[in-house]
Amino acid sequence: MNPTLLAIIICIAAAALEGLLAGGGVRQRLAQLRMPPYSPPFALWLLIGAAYYGICLIVLRHLLAGPFTPSVVAALALLTLVLLSNALWSVLFFRWRDLRASFVAFIPYALVVAALVALLSWNYPVGSALFLCYCVYLVYATWWGYRLWLLNTPKT
Repeated sequence: MNPTLLAIIICIAAAALEGLLAGGGVRQRLAQLRMPPYSPPFALWLLIGAAYYGICLIVLRHLLAGPFTPSVVAALALLTLVLLSNALWSVLFFRWRDLRASFVAFIPYALVVAALVALLSWNYPVGSALFLCYCVYLVYATWWGYRLWLLNTPKT
């Protein structure tokens, strides 16, 4: 199969899974929460998601073009784990409405992304640089998730 087409199919499937796991009322869920300073508007969240899937698409396309060395296969496995973990985060945040768990999930997720960046630095430096840009966002997202959790935890 054409690597570009396969990469597109994988990214569409991952985005669809994320949407399915998030369920309906995503915008409403965000509107119900007290937001930390510098929270993006909903439209910017959509652009961030599109950029994320764009990065995944570019890297997947390169990796799927082969050759399938052990390090490329490992990078594909890590990228698949990143895509699945990102989708599963939607369950924690949107379905279960568990802000603490959604924040805690950033920690292992960031470690997997860091491992992917390190592995890509050997196989595909451009992909590593793209995911480093995502890492900058991930630092913000982790701060945002922590502040969101604190702002929306009832005081006892």
